[in-house]
Amino acid sequence: MRIEGNAVNAHGQMRSVAIQLAKGRIVSLREYGDANSSLPLLMPGFIDIHVHGGGGNDTMEATADAFERIASTHARFGTTALLLTTVTESPDRIAAVLDEARRYMTVQGSGAQVLGVHLEGPFIHPAKAGAQRPDLIIDPNEQLANSWFSSGVVRMITLAPERPGAHVVSALAAKQGIIAAAGHTTAQWADMQAARAAGFSHVTHLCNAMPGFHHRDVGPIGFTVMDDSMTADLICDGIHVDAAMVATLCRAVDEERLMLITDAIAAAAAAPGQYELGGLPVWVADGACRLADGTLAGSVLTMAQAVRTVQRLAGVSVARAQKMASANPARRLGLARKGRLEEGYDADLVALSADGAPLWTMVGGRMVHEA
Repeated sequence: MRIEGNAVNAHGQMRSVAIQLAKGRIVSLREYGDANSSLPLLMPGFIDIHVHGGGGNDTMEATADAFERIASTHARFGTTALLLTTVTESPDRIAAVLDEARRYMTVQGSGAQVLGVHLEGPFIHPAKAGAQRPDLIIDPNEQLANSWFSSGVVRMITLAPERPGAHVVSALAAKQGIIAAAGHTTAQWADMQAARAAGFSHVTHLCNAMPGFHHRDVGPIGFTVMDDSMTADLICDGIHVDAAMVATLCRAVDEERLMLITDAIAAAAAAPGQYELGGLPVWVADGACRLADGTLAGSVLTMAQAVRTVQRLAGVSVARAQKMASANPARRLGLARKGRLEEGYDADLVALSADGAPLWTMVGGRMVHEA
């Protein structure tokens, strides 16, 4: 199969390219001229490491049908791979998600590839629960964590590093190649220093559900800026993080360490109204998802929207937005053949119109969405 479009090359230049695909891979990529406005923009497929739901379904349903709807929904918006993300729930409910994910991942679905599971909770701080149930939050537990990790599908866990037992769990995760991320936390600078030494290497939805950036204790935000070994993700929907902060972080954190996420709930790509997240009622209106008290509860963001929004809010280039949506999460997850338009890489591609709307999405050389 041969595809033509505009693409950003290794030098950050927009060029017309011809891409040859075979057996689910890119076998050749040839530049042949300046960008052509009649051609779509081609990008490596987006990789979303934080997805609670979409299309009316939620990860916690723990069914193949729900996972299929979530993966197909996000594929419509350029996502070619994702991590199904849990919320604070009972250990049995979380185990059910892992069991079903293990089964689901053995069969190629009709949408984005499910790479594994991101455990968000229940090892978080009650004071920063956000839209997660405080009554189900528990202290980090090595035995419980190990039972979940043994499923073989956990790729990431978000927990509060200042909680008792968190360092034991983070060290266990790091030993097994699972990303330990600080999130829903009251951690300050000293807590983050200790966390990094204990295996934490990422910060979940930077700025949200954590202490702010204060001049006498810069907390997780400042620690992420200062420590070049830490990576972090951002919800760029224009609601969760102010435009000035997005721009500040994109300037302060080098372009290899920030990545875009959706934190999407079941309401993504569905009608506004009332939904549920982890047993809590959520109201969706004007593009925002909130609990009854006004607390933000995930988003209805898509990765295609996030790519457009980070360019608008922070003024970053197409090349950097592409890195944040594709190359950076691929590298963070250790995906050697994803996140780039290069020979030998998986044929995971998205074609975008001039206004950034997805025209089609391809996973492993197979078309999974056409507008």
